[in-house]
Amino acid sequence: MRPSMLAKVMVQLLVAWVSFGVWESALAKTVDWIVAVVNDEVILNSELERRVEDVVKAAGRFREAPPLGPADSLRKEILRQMIHEKLTAQEVARLKIKVSDAEVEEALEAIQKSNNVDRQQLESMLRQEGRTLDDFKKTIRQDLERARLIERVLKSKTVITDEQVRAAVSQHVRSPEEERHLAVIFLPAPSAPEARQTVRRKAQDILARIRNGESFADLARAYSQGPGAQQGGDIGTIKAKDMAPGLEQATRDLQPGQVSEVLESSNGFYVVKLLDVKRPDPGALDDRVKEKVRRELFQMEVNKKYDQWIRDLEAKSFIQVHLDPPASGS
Repeated sequence: MRPSMLAKVMVQLLVAWVSFGVWESALAKTVDWIVAVVNDEVILNSELERRVEDVVKAAGRFREAPPLGPADSLRKEILRQMIHEKLTAQEVARLKIKVSDAEVEEALEAIQKSNNVDRQQLESMLRQEGRTLDDFKKTIRQDLERARLIERVLKSKTVITDEQVRAAVSQHVRSPEEERHLAVIFLPAPSAPEARQTVRRKAQDILARIRNGESFADLARAYSQGPGAQQGGDIGTIKAKDMAPGLEQATRDLQPGQVSEVLESSNGFYVVKLLDVKRPDPGALDDRVKEKVRRELFQMEVNKKYDQWIRDLEAKSFIQVHLDPPASGS
């Protein structure tokens, strides 16, 4: 679906008509404007604003949602997503990809089942969000169409070999039974901000000295006030499943001999060194673990190919963006 020159001209005329049209009431102000032209289709500012509002509302419903960032950046990112959706929908149409009503209904029932709600409860939830069941079905249909498109143009060309799975299992899969031999330098810190900042700087200075070649063990004996200080900070071997979450995360990707960044807790500051690690034999891991790794590798590869595919599609398409409203009187 690529616009002809006539289609491009018609789109440009539509941009002018929507952005600068004169209402019968003769109100001399811009009511709406086209923020993006995507081949022979347009995205209105009102559509973008509704999507931004939906995203902000959705973020407000989740306490752990990440910060949304500056409003301008949010608008640009959401518009970028909407452009990608337009391009994808155009490819769906060009390739004549179809999703039946029965498939939409089946997906809807699966959503109800996974959320343990009946149709009436679902409709009530949608009304609270300002949506109808038909709106929701339309979204489901679009999602299924996109999935089928990706299946056709990307997934069918993506293969993950047994060798890739074995390599990922041996390098990246973290079994709860993995054992890590650790050494720790611990500096206790009071709650008073100024005193705590002094201890933080001391911990950072110790880390810098370690990375400049000084002995971790000697510095542990000299400064650490934690367990194993006189043994060079050596606290022995601990299973990953028994570690505090922060410590497990900080040492997960270290190689033997490497040192973590300065870690902060309510009690003070830590510098941790991984002395050794014992991982289960990849061949002995459950087949379900291997299959999970295969699925993760497959999805990563598909995502990478999708990013390239959408960039190529953008490069071949006619796209214009007008985020700012047209100047009055233009």
